[in-house]
Amino acid sequence: MGFWFSFVLSSAWVFLQMELQGVCGQQAFKTEPRNVTVRAGATALLKCEVLRASGVVQWVKDGLLLGPQRSLPGYPCYSMTGDQQKGQYHLQILNVSLEDDGPYECQVGRSVSSRAIVSRTAWLNVQIPPSQPYIQLESDEPWVEGDEYTVTCIAPDAKPPAEITMFRDGEELTETDSFTMSGSQDKLLNTHAEVVIRARSSDNARQLTCRAKNPAAPRALETSMTMRVYCKNPAIV
Repeated sequence: MGFWFSFVLSSAWVFLQMELQGVCGQQAFKTEPRNVTVRAGATALLKCEVLRASGVVQWVKDGLLLGPQRSLPGYPCYSMTGDQQKGQYHLQILNVSLEDDGPYECQVGRSVSSRAIVSRTAWLNVQIPPSQPYIQLESDEPWVEGDEYTVTCIAPDAKPPAEITMFRDGEELTETDSFTMSGSQDKLLNTHAEVVIRARSSDNARQLTCRAKNPAAPRALETSMTMRVYCKNPAIV
């Protein structure tokens, strides 16, 4: 009985060691990529560190495999950086553009000793400054004192959409209605800001200014127009 007990105990110990070695030999993520927000033209870094990597490590962009090489041929602005001996496979993107905006994953292929693993999805959010804003009027005709006119300022092709502020001779116009429309490319938005102005004789030769900004713009962009207002002829009695 003692012999069989010792044999069973010994076999169980060997089996447990084999199981532990199998678990410990599995590749796993030490660091998974996180969401990153950068301005266009900057450098983005998505981090990925793998423990006990035995399969092929590569990045996936929006479902497309980028390849296992650290220089990533075909993607001149992309490279895998970090110390490979430490399991570092960080994705570095130089001179980020709108085309780089999207979801990314770090994945490790299966090997003889380990199953394949895929990281959480990380989103690279690329911010784009607005193009130069411009003002639209209902008509090119001069305004008439006392009449109301709708003025529209448009700040095109921004991500996130631009915020617009309008000024009448330096004084902010607070009764402005804003909305967004699709821009010239996917993911870009045009901001439209409308305000109704009652023309005053004192507005003549004064400036109407539109100011647009978003987090990607290093400074606010402005455009101005000179108001032309005619006085109404006095009523003839």
